[in-house]
Amino acid sequence: MEYTMGTKLTNISVDMNIVKKLCKINEYKGEQIIYKKQPKSVIIDMTDDAITKFVYDTYIDSFNGGKENLIKLINNEITPHSREDIGVVEFRDVVKTVNSAYEDIQICSQTILELHGYLHRYSLVRGGRYRNEALGYLNLEYEKFDEFNKDLDNEFNVEKNIENKVENLCKKYYELLKEDKVQDLIIIASFVMDFILISPFKEDNLAMAKILTLLLLNKSGYEIGRFTSLGKLYYDENYIYFKTLFTKQGDFERDSYNMNKWLDYFLEFILIAYEDLTEEMNLTGNKKETKTRRIEKIINSTLGYFTKDDVRNQCPDIPEPTINRVFNNLRKSGKIEVVAKGRSAKWKKK
Repeated sequence: MEYTMGTKLTNISVDMNIVKKLCKINEYKGEQIIYKKQPKSVIIDMTDDAITKFVYDTYIDSFNGGKENLIKLINNEITPHSREDIGVVEFRDVVKTVNSAYEDIQICSQTILELHGYLHRYSLVRGGRYRNEALGYLNLEYEKFDEFNKDLDNEFNVEKNIENKVENLCKKYYELLKEDKVQDLIIIASFVMDFILISPFKEDNLAMAKILTLLLLNKSGYEIGRFTSLGKLYYDENYIYFKTLFTKQGDFERDSYNMNKWLDYFLEFILIAYEDLTEEMNLTGNKKETKTRRIEKIINSTLGYFTKDDVRNQCPDIPEPTINRVFNNLRKSGKIEVVAKGRSAKWKKK
């Protein structure tokens, strides 16, 4: 059975709602120059904060060590001990690599294997190798998915067959970009969808889908993932969503594989990320101010002692990882110091 990135992609019809979202996202893409014209220190804060929030959003609902330890792990403030801790650090390092070196990263089977290997760099679990056994799609008991991957999983050499599927997917990606007949975001969404359908690894397919999304968006100039978090994309709960893409026999057999459902989900998330970043920087008005600057202004305007709760109360929209990171950076730079430790720690300016 052919995947979406084949001839089916060039033949699908997209809803007008999808067209509107594509146009809006491309408007935001054109405004990215505003982020890049910020002072170097602001850009560094934004990109560091994006990585912190990306990892935080990815793990907060499943991490058993607590919110505080998760943030410390991401910021290298504590040493990882458990396999869960190591997984957070590995994922963070891969996101950093993708955001800093995306221009030089080639989209091919070998790259995908290497990225997956980096996700298991410090663990006993072997990464960087395609699964060599049949795997029910996303571990869901849904026979249609088994039917979809039947030709792949029933092969004697499953691993080699998967490698061929992934390599063909990568080649088709470059072919579609070169032909320039399909909008880049649709190509990216289709690539990720096919990757999830193939589920080439025994584990961490969802984490890899996030990493590949970040990589492909960056390479096509949609650098939203460099400036804000994409960590909430493909939540574990979305496994159920992938199942509903093929709720009917007709949906499964249609040429588009109900592609409009997937595009709506994918583009909606990207659009919201751009809207949130625009609001965060107050670009809807004349004022251009980051969350870091807002926190610093609160601290600078406070007489005597202050706490993180002071910031939370005045800026409820600023997430916990951002507050902790700004406080930590100000402490390291010698601008503030803690005078009473604990859950309600008190701080003062130096």
